[in-house]
Amino acid sequence: MAESKPVRKPQQKRSIETKEKILSAAYTLFCEKGYFSTTTNEIAKVAKVSIGSLYAYYKDKDTILLDILERYNNSFLKVHDDLSAEIEIYKNDPKKWIRLLIENLIEVHQSSKALNREMEILCFTMPAVASVMVKQREKTWQTTLDSFHSSSEYITAKDPEAAAIIAFNLISSIVDQIVFYKNEIEVERILQTGIDAVYHLLMG
Repeated sequence: MAESKPVRKPQQKRSIETKEKILSAAYTLFCEKGYFSTTTNEIAKVAKVSIGSLYAYYKDKDTILLDILERYNNSFLKVHDDLSAEIEIYKNDPKKWIRLLIENLIEVHQSSKALNREMEILCFTMPAVASVMVKQREKTWQTTLDSFHSSSEYITAKDPEAAAIIAFNLISSIVDQIVFYKNEIEVERILQTGIDAVYHLLMG
């Protein structure tokens, strides 16, 4: 069967482009139809590649999903990495740094809103997805903690590590509230109040 063939690792530009088409098509279909309602034949059709080409890169639909998840998770880590590298720039304006962090996380969530909801469902039925999501949260948490540690000279909380844990969860809640829930008041009010809360928790 096609699935049993060795999976190709793209090296040439054309091969990389083919794999990108497959991932892009799968992402669109998973968001529009849901993972379980999407077939590999549909992915190949939308990607405009043969089903044989699809199986040359991915042994099944699960491996496509896990590849998409890895990219999805890396997008969050990039936000933290980029801002961690700039934290010194905002040492005199930590509220601006907190705002940038939250706004960038909101942007990433907004761009993958449908996929995020699908992942929440799949976590209950696919252990591999649940495992990836747990690891993603742990990495994001560690990156956030590292950011706080790198600016520890500005943190005045009596227990900086405990404050960082609460700040991480608070930031996650702010992002989720703005992206996934109906807000009865202006988003900016929620955002600003959240920024103030994180700031006072860590440095107030």
